Amino acid sequence: MKKLTIAEIVAGNREHWPEVDTPTSITIIALIRLNDLVMERYKEILLGYGLTQAGFEVLATLRGLPEPNCLTPTELYRSILITSGGMTKVLKGLEENALILRKSNPDDQRSRFVQLTDKGRALAEASMEAVSQEEQKMLESALTPQQIAQLSSVLMRTVNKLESTD
Repeated sequence: MKKLTIAEIVAGNREHWPEVDTPTSITIIALIRLNDLVMERYKEILLGYGLTQAGFEVLATLRGLPEPNCLTPTELYRSILITSGGMTKVLKGLEENALILRKSNPDDQRSRFVQLTDKGRALAEASMEAVSQEEQKMLESALTPQQIAQLSSVLMRTVNKLESTD
């Protein structure tokens, strides 16, 4: 079943619940819908690489680090949006596919480092390239380069402010 468009949702609120027909509410609804659309596309793209969103986030996080591209599971957990139990499952799957290695932590015998393998690096880079191309395609189909820069600035300012109040 096809979802209602954002225009239909806003029109319905305007007609039947005018108290929530505010610029703030419309903005949040738009952000949520944009997230849904982006996540749907990510899921399709990543499926072609044999990755889940969580697996991709782990590989991309490790790839974004300096050599030797490793963190503890706790550090990874803080970097991506996944539960600790979910993290264990994701790491196990990535390790089974030789995308990461689990190495001993000399400073803490209870913990092991998670390190990106060469195969994991190649997959992170290929999947990130595909994701980045899709992001560019999506935004450039709707906005000018100047509008993209303005949107980026406003969103970064908003997120930075909200994160600093936590």
